[in-house]
Amino acid sequence: MKVIRRAVQAGLVMGMIGTAAFAQNLGDAKKAIDAEKYQQAKTILKKLIATQPASGENYFYLGNVYLKTEYVDSAKATFTKGVSASNEYPLNYVGLGAVDLHANNAASAKTNFDKALSLAKKKDYTPYLYIGKAYTNNPKPNYAAAIENLEKAKSINEKDAEIFLALGDAYNGDKKNSEAYSAYRTAFDMDKNLLRAKIELGKTLIRSKAYNEATNEFNAVLATNPDYAPAYRELAEAYYLWAKDNNYEVAKIKEALKYYGKYMDLTDRSIESRMRYADFLILAREYSALEQEAQEMAKIDKANPRIYRYLGYSAFENGHFAESVTALKEFMAKSEKVIGQDYYYLGRAQLQLGDTSAVSTLAKAIATDSSYAEPLSELAKTQFTEKKYGLAARLYELAITYPQSKTLVYDNFYLGMAHYFDYAGKDAATQKASRDILVKADSAFSFVIQKSPTTPDSYLYRARVNRLLDDDQNSKGLMVPFYEKFIEIVSAKPEAVADSRNKRNLAEAYNNLGAFYIRSNQSKAKDYFNKTIQLDPTNTYAPEALKSLGN
Repeated sequence: MKVIRRAVQAGLVMGMIGTAAFAQNLGDAKKAIDAEKYQQAKTILKKLIATQPASGENYFYLGNVYLKTEYVDSAKATFTKGVSASNEYPLNYVGLGAVDLHANNAASAKTNFDKALSLAKKKDYTPYLYIGKAYTNNPKPNYAAAIENLEKAKSINEKDAEIFLALGDAYNGDKKNSEAYSAYRTAFDMDKNLLRAKIELGKTLIRSKAYNEATNEFNAVLATNPDYAPAYRELAEAYYLWAKDNNYEVAKIKEALKYYGKYMDLTDRSIESRMRYADFLILAREYSALEQEAQEMAKIDKANPRIYRYLGYSAFENGHFAESVTALKEFMAKSEKVIGQDYYYLGRAQLQLGDTSAVSTLAKAIATDSSYAEPLSELAKTQFTEKKYGLAARLYELAITYPQSKTLVYDNFYLGMAHYFDYAGKDAATQKASRDILVKADSAFSFVIQKSPTTPDSYLYRARVNRLLDDDQNSKGLMVPFYEKFIEIVSAKPEAVADSRNKRNLAEAYNNLGAFYIRSNQSKAKDYFNKTIQLDPTNTYAPEALKSLGN
């Protein structure tokens, strides 16, 4: 019996040792977060919360994982539970402040940050550290506030490498590259296990286009820890940028995709790592792979709005325009982070489907990000070429809202022509009610003349527009100065006069000027008609007009 009892006791002891050996703690969760194994980190932290429900720290780190992965509502709920579980633990108030910053509520964020600081012990620098991180890592960063808080953390404890890593991030965001590099270097010198500091040093080299040196840095990290997933991601992105600088060199793109595949394998293909991969596939223009990846993600998580963004982008690029519209509308209904590119993709998909609401969608793209006005020039030109002049004009009107556009003069010229042809294509009754279109056309051509006063066609079209704007029964000669200027510019170059198109347009100008002067100056009228005949003996209008004048 004693032998059996001892054996049972030994078994119990071994069982407890085995349980302890396999139990995961907060340190394991932190390592998983650093390695971007977010699903693994969530699992560990949820188990810790279940076994240690009064520990505020576990809630804080779980809430931070949710923030990193853009589940802001889940983050807020977790931080709130953390406050309830341990209302004297300061960092969950920092977490709630970070959520406030995501909601663009700076006043509420400060209230929560102040509460956290009031609870912190004298030597506790962590609230300042995480307040600094919160100001850096939100949709509208405040780098000055981040640096201010991180410097306060450093003044309390200047031996924590995490503070210098966070300072590097803040300086980097604020485009202070030398300060960022120094902070990252200090962080890594202080703690050689802080691999992300080494990664960030490599990324600073990428910004200098020192791709070979950057990849050496990332490979040095992998020599230390071959399973450190972020190093593979940075290798992938380095090779992508390297390829881009070499006209998307295929070999380097393949290297980039290979390394991203390794990153995916090491991060357990969670939704979070899949979304990072999807972002990369957009950059690499691998839209077939993106669509497939997005469809797989949608099977796993139908709530995350970014998945619908990926579906929308990839469907458009693969020619599935109806599916693109559906996905992007779903994304916009679910997300509070709609960017100009989202509207730009949706608008183009709607254009492909003949949906004229595309114009209002593209207007939203420009309102969100004015740089999207410039690429609208090509969209407008496509509609113009297809003789959809009204739609082309609406798109050109959007394109010219970007004053820095390199195609501004060109766009105004085509805007004027689109309005002119749109008017010309309407029936008489509609034309009567649409003369404002001609005014818009005249304004566009006027702009072109101001910017490019020697372009003959702008005068020609402005003359045509003003002929239509004038009163046929009591003409004021609105067209006259523009036809005259057109003649002056073209006639100054013999080779231009010899051009068959210019000959036709000169004949048009002479005939219209002749017709105008019939009532007021017949001698001048005859002169213009004779010029027409001299230029084009086959012209039929000028001889008939001369006959009516007694010649």
